[in-house]
Amino acid sequence: MRERDLRFGVVLATDRHPGQSEADVLARTVAVARRAEELGLDDVWVTEHHFLDTAVNPSALTLAAYLLARTENLHVGTAVTVLPLHSPVHTAEQTALLDHLSGGRFRLGVGRGFPGVEYDLLGPGLTAWRAGLAEPLDRLLAALRGEVSADPALSAVRLTPPPLDPPGPPVYVAAGSPASIELAADRGLPLMLFFDKSAEAKAEMLALYERRRLSGERPEPAAGHAFAVFAQVCDAPEDARRLMRDRARFILSLNNDPSRLAGDAASAPPPVSDANIGHLADRLLATHPVGPARTCAERLAHHVRASGCTRVMCQVEAAADTGDVLRNLERLATEVFPAVRHRLGTAPARVTV
Repeated sequence: MRERDLRFGVVLATDRHPGQSEADVLARTVAVARRAEELGLDDVWVTEHHFLDTAVNPSALTLAAYLLARTENLHVGTAVTVLPLHSPVHTAEQTALLDHLSGGRFRLGVGRGFPGVEYDLLGPGLTAWRAGLAEPLDRLLAALRGEVSADPALSAVRLTPPPLDPPGPPVYVAAGSPASIELAADRGLPLMLFFDKSAEAKAEMLALYERRRLSGERPEPAAGHAFAVFAQVCDAPEDARRLMRDRARFILSLNNDPSRLAGDAASAPPPVSDANIGHLADRLLATHPVGPARTCAERLAHHVRASGCTRVMCQVEAAADTGDVLRNLERLATEVFPAVRHRLGTAPARVTV
C-alpha cells in the first residue's frame, strides 16, 4: 500500500449529549473540523439526520459547504446525503457547485438512510425507501455527466457550472447489503462502510464487490473504499467502557421513538435495554480502535489491512466535553495514525506507540 493511498479523517455526526444546545453541538463540530486541518488530517465527513433530538444536522450538503468555507486543505464529504429525500439532479448541481467553490475538495457520499418519518414529511413516502437507491443514483450520475433530461425525446441538460473535473467528485455509496454492494460495483463507485461491520465483514463485502466488478468488466473505482469506526484513545479501561456504553445507548435510541417509524417496524433496531446496551458496548470495545494508543493503532491497522479500504473515517465525538474531544483527536493524529502508517509500511518508523 502506497502512503498516498491511505487517508485519515473524522466523521462528525453532530451528536447531542445531555444538557447541550444545538449551538453547543454545531460549535463543537466546527472546532473539531478546524483542528483536524491544523493536525494535518486528510478528510472530514458529515452526516444527515432528520427530526432527532440527539443529532442536530438535517443537511449534510449545507454543513459540508460551511466547513469547506472554514478550511483550506481538508477534503470534506457527506456520510451520507440521504439521496431519496432530495432531488438527484439538484444534488448533482450542488455537488458541481461545491466542487468549483472548494477547488475540488468536496466528496459526495449517498445512501438511503433509515425508513423514518422523514420519508413521509419530506415528500417521497416510504415507497421511495423500499424502491432503493438505483434510480436516484443513476439520475445523479447522469446529471453530473450532462446526460439527464426530463423526457427521452428532449436534449440533455448541462449543469451550470459543470463539475470542475468531469464527471465530478468521487461518489461513495453507503453499503450494508449485497444489493447495495452490487449497485456500487456495477457503476464503478467506491463503497462507504459503517460502524456495524467488523474488519472481516468488510473484507467479505469488498470481495463481493470485486467479484461483481470483474464479472461486469467495470473499471477500478476512482477513489478508495471508505469505512467508519469509533476511535477513542483511553488509558483507563473504565473510561473506555463508559464512553462505549454511551455510544451504544445512542445507537440503539437513534431511531427507536415509535413516532419516527414510517410504518416499517421490522426495520427498527433492537430495543434500548441494559442487556442490549451492554452487548453492543462489548462489541465496540472488542473490535473498534478504543483503548490505549497502542491498542487503537493495532485495531485500526487490522481494519485497513483486512478490509482493503483506504479511507479511514473516525468518529471521535464520544466524550461530551469539547476539550476532551479535541484532546482525543490530537492523540489520534499524533500517536495513533503515524503508528498505523508504520505498521502498514506506508511511513518511516518515527512513532510513539
